[in-house]
Amino acid sequence: MIRQPSERIPTVAYWALFAACGVVAIGSLAVGGIVALATYSSSVSSTLAAAAADGSGWARGILAAIPRSEPLGQVLLDYAFSTLNLIVAVVLSSVGGQSWVTRLLALGLVGSAGAFNLQADTAELTVQTATGQSIAGLHDALLHVVACGAYLLALLLFPAGRWEIGPSSVRRHHLVVITFGGIFGAIGLGTTLPPYAISSVLFFGLLVPVVGLLALPRRVRHGTTAEQRTQARLLFSVLAAAFCTFAVLCIVTLLLRHLNEPGLTVIDPTAELTRPFADVPVSAPLFWFSRLGSAAIAVALLIAARRNRLWTAERLFSRGLATTLVVVLAGGTFVVVRAVAVRLTDSQPGTAAVLATVLVALLFLPLYAHAERLVDRLLYGSRPTPYSVLADLTSRSHITSAETPDLAEVAEAIARGLGASSCRLTVIRPGMQDRTYAWVDGDVAGDIDEVVTVPIRAGGEPIGSVAVDRTALAGLHTQRRHLLEDIADSLGAILQLSRLEIELERQLRAAIAHAEEIAVSRRQAVSEMDSERRTIERNLHDGAQHHLVSLRMALGLVEHELACGQFDQARDRLGQLAIQIDTAETVLADTASGVSSILLSERGLVAALNAELSGAHPPVVVTSPDALSGVRFPSEVESAVYFCCLEAVNNARKHAPGAAVAVAIREMQSTLHFTVRDEGPGFTSQTDGAGSGPGPGGRGLRNVTARITAVGGKILIRSVPGVGTTIEGSVPLPRDARPSATVESIALPGVRTHLAEQSLLDRVRAVTREAQELYAGSAESGRLRAVQTQLHEPLQPGMTGVGDIRRAEAIKARSALRVLDAVVRSSPLGGDRSIRLRYRLEQVRSEAHELAEIDLLDELRSGTLPLTFDERQVAEELLGAAGTGPRTRFGLGANADIGEVRQAAGQQLARWQRRAAHPATTRAVRDAAEVLVRTCEEVLAQVDTSKLGDRLDR
Repeated sequence: MIRQPSERIPTVAYWALFAACGVVAIGSLAVGGIVALATYSSSVSSTLAAAAADGSGWARGILAAIPRSEPLGQVLLDYAFSTLNLIVAVVLSSVGGQSWVTRLLALGLVGSAGAFNLQADTAELTVQTATGQSIAGLHDALLHVVACGAYLLALLLFPAGRWEIGPSSVRRHHLVVITFGGIFGAIGLGTTLPPYAISSVLFFGLLVPVVGLLALPRRVRHGTTAEQRTQARLLFSVLAAAFCTFAVLCIVTLLLRHLNEPGLTVIDPTAELTRPFADVPVSAPLFWFSRLGSAAIAVALLIAARRNRLWTAERLFSRGLATTLVVVLAGGTFVVVRAVAVRLTDSQPGTAAVLATVLVALLFLPLYAHAERLVDRLLYGSRPTPYSVLADLTSRSHITSAETPDLAEVAEAIARGLGASSCRLTVIRPGMQDRTYAWVDGDVAGDIDEVVTVPIRAGGEPIGSVAVDRTALAGLHTQRRHLLEDIADSLGAILQLSRLEIELERQLRAAIAHAEEIAVSRRQAVSEMDSERRTIERNLHDGAQHHLVSLRMALGLVEHELACGQFDQARDRLGQLAIQIDTAETVLADTASGVSSILLSERGLVAALNAELSGAHPPVVVTSPDALSGVRFPSEVESAVYFCCLEAVNNARKHAPGAAVAVAIREMQSTLHFTVRDEGPGFTSQTDGAGSGPGPGGRGLRNVTARITAVGGKILIRSVPGVGTTIEGSVPLPRDARPSATVESIALPGVRTHLAEQSLLDRVRAVTREAQELYAGSAESGRLRAVQTQLHEPLQPGMTGVGDIRRAEAIKARSALRVLDAVVRSSPLGGDRSIRLRYRLEQVRSEAHELAEIDLLDELRSGTLPLTFDERQVAEELLGAAGTGPRTRFGLGANADIGEVRQAAGQQLARWQRRAAHPATTRAVRDAAEVLVRTCEEVLAQVDTSKLGDRLDR
């Protein structure tokens, strides 16, 4: 990535400062090491003395600095800590990447390695004696001001790597510049004026921990991301441990110094200079702790900056903070008690040590418990007691029948009880999408910590889950690790009640929707019945009424002629009256056939037209392709085309007597076409299709148009005077519904027929016709005739999908089969006829899986099967209670593809196969499982043969 010039300038400036600090620090350490070597090695000092006698300025400088050397033990410790700082600085520079926090910290470590090494301070006198030039200013500016300021600035920028001052503005930038300038100035004065031992103690022992402890709490609570909040807690743990250790060491040092305990003062050669506080003795434990703390804080910051395994590091650091507090306080108590016991009782040191050990042992457990609580409060704030949330949840679970638990409030109660920043409750709903209730603390900025999820069970079955951020369970208290599981156990009843409420809401919506559908169907049925009534009234008025009126008038004339003695005229009039009665009878029969046609229901469209029109004079020719012979179409389509053709033929006979009439039927591209053509005189048409002009037969042609448009068809009437009249019509057939061939075979015992090739309704119609033939002339014939009529009635108009039509046909077939069973049981036939009919009925039932599904669905709704609530719900959806499409059966969305449907069907198939094969399953449940297994197998077969996704839900 190419960097902009504005981005390269700070980087170049940093590396320049890093190089300068490194040269000065390492150079000072090298010169100071040579001075120490000359101090404690006589051979080296003799060699340098000889070189100084020969005029070597550097030899004179080294010899001049020997009086300011540290004791040998201090030199070794000093250089050990400086080496540690340099090693940590190299590691930070190599693995810290582009982070300014690690860069600044590396710079501070390099500078502090040379700034607070008391032996390295001899380099100033050596260089000044050898060259005559003073490097004190450069030494103080680079190693004290720049390096120490960089160390402190790294803590202020951690972990985000930027100074968070809110919205940017010129005034805020000036404030930042002034603040940092003041910090660097204060650091320069504070680390260069006093002796370096005091500066080290004040800077690393006091200033660095205090500044970090003041700056980090806000980032622990309101960090931008969960990762940054965890990193801030890690560094806060180390700084808190450092500050507590420093405070205890200060107290112990002051007390021991008051008791005149020896060996607590560090030798600081820089205190010999004219400096403020030069006469103040420096505690050796404090000085070496500050030197160790500079590297330890840097190592902790390096670990916190690594993003992997932050939660593991946080547990270790928090445990380490508690352990440090206990060890420091216990150790300080031991030292103080031992010293006081020796001073006040004049006892031996061994006896005083035993007394101090006993006291520390007695205080250890209470001290550790208090340390755990203190660390938990420092890192995670004030949190409720772990199990207080359980009492709240228990109170919420005791609700009345008029109340229901608000799971959103439950989620908030769990979060607040645990001190979590987020809580999510999920309710599992079989066959539907899961419902989630979430609560998030608005005061927490950025993303939420990594969550911990625990399943919620009821009766061993998972019904939901509860998830909270991991911080809510973090801490040193062991009971928090099991608290979420206890909460999940207590939520089982609440979530189960919520699931029941959701299910009741769904069933209520389904019932309301079903009621609306019933209302619409009733309105449509009433409208259709009213239309049929008006049609019958119209046919009676236009057809039979004037014949009956004519008959009444003829009877009046006969009565008049008989009264006048005109017997011959009356006899002739009676002959005419018989002809008029025959005509009226024919008209009434035609009117009745317009309401329903048994011939059409039994034989189909083409065969019924041939049978109806073949005996006409002159005969009417009906033509159709051989492929349509015996083919059945939807009953409403057949009825509309059949009566339209008869109406058109009757109009032709009325207005063109003796003219040839031809009827043609054909099926093309899922559309049924029919044509009625006559060679009569024709008429002048004033419209293109209504046929309602003033020409002959205007009312009859309007009837044709009304019938054909009722089923979504179109009609076209063309008539030319002297040529004839042609009526052409077309009716669209339902998509994916091919005409089915009628099978007129009779099943005998032991002979298997091909009923499976027919639809269920056609098979029931065939059995009903056979029963009509067997019970012809008996008391049951009227009952069977009513069943046959019901089977040929059109389905409800609201059913458009193939699946809905099939389910409606199955319900109609089931009702008819029940009547047939009742007839066979109440009026058994003698001989093999009854056996044959019963065989046919049983064969239809065994081969119709739709009937088994409907029977099982009724049994499930009655609640007699010993199934669980979830099993009953899944079984009802699988049987088509909410819809018969494959997607709906498995509770999938409308966009589910074939693969998802196949996977869901396979899962349900395996589930019900296991249920059927289980040894503890009852016979009733096993039979129900076998029906569901067959349903899944049929859906899989349908999916495997489906090529278009939109066919799945048909």
